[in-house]
Amino acid sequence: MTVGVRPTGSSGPVIRVDLPPRYCPWPAVRHPDEVPLALGTRAWIDGFAIPLSAQQRTRMRGNDCPGFYGRIMPAAPTERLQLAVDWCTLMFLFDDVQCDEGPASTDPHQFAGMAAGILRTLETPYGDPGTLRGMFDAPVRDLAERTRACATPVQARRSVEGHRAWFFGVLWEFAHRKVGRTPSLNDYAHMRQHTAAGAATTAFTEIIDGEEVPSREMDAPAVRALTEIAITTAAFDDDLFSYGKELWQATRTPAPSPCRLNLPDVLRAERNLNLEQALEQAAELCNRLTLRFLQLRDQILPGASRPLRRYIDHLTHLIPGNLEWGLQAGRYTNPDGGHPGAVATKATFTETAPSTAPPPIPSIAWWWTPTL
Repeated sequence: MTVGVRPTGSSGPVIRVDLPPRYCPWPAVRHPDEVPLALGTRAWIDGFAIPLSAQQRTRMRGNDCPGFYGRIMPAAPTERLQLAVDWCTLMFLFDDVQCDEGPASTDPHQFAGMAAGILRTLETPYGDPGTLRGMFDAPVRDLAERTRACATPVQARRSVEGHRAWFFGVLWEFAHRKVGRTPSLNDYAHMRQHTAAGAATTAFTEIIDGEEVPSREMDAPAVRALTEIAITTAAFDDDLFSYGKELWQATRTPAPSPCRLNLPDVLRAERNLNLEQALEQAAELCNRLTLRFLQLRDQILPGASRPLRRYIDHLTHLIPGNLEWGLQAGRYTNPDGGHPGAVATKATFTETAPSTAPPPIPSIAWWWTPTL
């Protein structure tokens, strides 16, 4: 594992990160219609005349939402998958300009108002969103109406609650930034699924499928654990392949916050590690989660209904698909949309299985409960 910064005047990426070996013994699969999906989402977002600079548009397209969602649902009908790709495009944009940057990114009151408006629009797309105004009003309303048209009431509620959990997670991050404090590993481990919009993302899989997973299965502890493991693994992987982007941004910030919200830096703060040790322990944690996902998945599948089996299939695609996407997406190689190739992150993979023991993190130890 190496982390390098390019000397002034030399060519190549400004930041290069070589990650420790990652255990993920099954391949990513891509959707055959990523190009039509990309053209469709570009036309959709352009139709709202959202005031974005050329650099912001480059950054938005570099997020590669067709590649992200296409790897989660590689066999989904293209016309139905378009809804999830459009949602992903808008929510990445929202995350970039309101959660990480922009006025709302440093003003919890303003963010909370916008989040409340989005939630109300998703709950009642034909009502008055109240606090939702500006660039996100029309596209969020359009997504809400399209979602309601093809989702069951249970699926729509799951989607809303997924967004509510996401916005709660963002406010939790704001609270840590406000006091300049890096969270504990125990807190970060269970909150990362929320700050990554995990439940909001997976809620669209059963909507796109058109099949509702029965509540007796979706809410069963083993399925809840499997969902949390898949989402958290993907989110922790995001912390690894976005680490170079964060380093790049830190070099351009006069006074970076002492609050760090990524797995390697949380480990560094908690365990007094150097960066190499932290990246190695972060990868090892991802490897343990991946193996536990496989074990629990194979335990659940024999008795699963058809809708649940399809849902689990999407979670299975999420882990390698997210890894492959994140190592290639312009979202991480071109951090601000104006510096293509500024960051290069390389990963290697191993077939050597990690430890089967639960990590010493109490908030997620229940994922290894033998009775699940």
